[in-house]
Amino acid sequence: MMGAGLFRFPSPRSPKGRHMQLCEDHVKILEGSKGQGAQKAMEILVAYGKCYEAERMIPITSVHIAGNFPVLMDEGVEWLENLAGDGTRVRVFTTKNPEMYDSEQADELRIPDFYRVRQKRIHEALKSLGVTLTYTCHHYLAGNVPRFGDHIAWASSGSQVFANSVIGARSNRDGDHVALAAAIIGAIPEWGLHFPENRKGQMLIDVGKLDLKSYDPSDFKALGWSLGKEVGARIPVFVNLPPDLHIEAIKGLLYTLTVTGATGLVHLVGITPEASCLEAAFQGNPPASPDLQPKQTDVQKAFREISSASDEKVDLVIFGCPQCSIQEVQEIADMLEGKRLHPETQLWICTSAWVKLLSQRMGLLDTLKAAGAKMVADVGAADGPHLYLKEQGVRVIAINSARGSYYAHNLFGMETWFGSTRECVQSALSGRWEGKR
Repeated sequence: MMGAGLFRFPSPRSPKGRHMQLCEDHVKILEGSKGQGAQKAMEILVAYGKCYEAERMIPITSVHIAGNFPVLMDEGVEWLENLAGDGTRVRVFTTKNPEMYDSEQADELRIPDFYRVRQKRIHEALKSLGVTLTYTCHHYLAGNVPRFGDHIAWASSGSQVFANSVIGARSNRDGDHVALAAAIIGAIPEWGLHFPENRKGQMLIDVGKLDLKSYDPSDFKALGWSLGKEVGARIPVFVNLPPDLHIEAIKGLLYTLTVTGATGLVHLVGITPEASCLEAAFQGNPPASPDLQPKQTDVQKAFREISSASDEKVDLVIFGCPQCSIQEVQEIADMLEGKRLHPETQLWICTSAWVKLLSQRMGLLDTLKAAGAKMVADVGAADGPHLYLKEQGVRVIAINSARGSYYAHNLFGMETWFGSTRECVQSALSGRWEGKR
């Protein structure tokens, strides 16, 4: 048993023999002083730090986990229950990604008992652990708002890149089990984007040749799709973006860059806190010329790549990856007012519980219901619903999210059409794809 002081964990990957240093409290946790759950969490973090040759742990202020069944599967659910049964609790504010279905509409949505049982088990275990059950991927709009410079552990790649690029917090693309372990311990190994010197730009992207003023969010998603393959895991710096770029456009670009690419930080000059100018983004040494200058043909090509369907008949139009904001709900409701969906096509709006409540207060929910649309709370359009929708015969979907299209097709075998919100709504009304091909 180790005594007080620093526990040195040698890293075989480090030619200089660097080691992981743990404070006295963490050493005791590793020895089991706070129970088996905390001990296991500490073991995960030590192993994680070893992989990336971290020298120490640093305190964090915020955690966000996925924690849904498609990520956890049965083994993960059992792990959560074991943690909860041991009396383990999170030490920092921790929020939760969307779930598989809206529990208040389980019967109407014909949710199989298999998924109901597992979602209930996850809910109870996370509640016992002290996780705030927001069931949203917009947790930065639900009270989980780090400050500039805060060290955090966010497991959702979309919101993680948003935190780094828009808020200026510090997070790597941590896995779900690592993020939950960090929540239990209140710390994370220090590596990667936690270091200021690792946050400088690595490539310059000039979007000045694109008519961005005419773009809607779907165009920015297609742009992100196209560029992600070139960016990879590097940190891109964007110049010549409109100074009044809307938040939906920013999300569209960032959330899609992390699908075809693996970046965790994007410098949007004039928007990112660390990128007030080009020199700041590159920490004093900007390149003389851009590495990439995307053209409109690149964006048009991306639209074709994102869609995987060939059958023009649409079974389901689904919005909400990330979950729909109240502004997006208003936009969809305005397009549907006084109209009815095609009888063989469903339309789902996936959102958070509080946006659904706002929609009800504002009369938007009545408009949507009159058109035949469904609003489902606590759900995202990326993964969970497709598990049971496919079992119900849904095969071809239309979606305004490149990220959602990728997951629906590659993880669940759905055939997808990708386009703008308007194109998707028009498809729900006609029953056939009305957008770009």
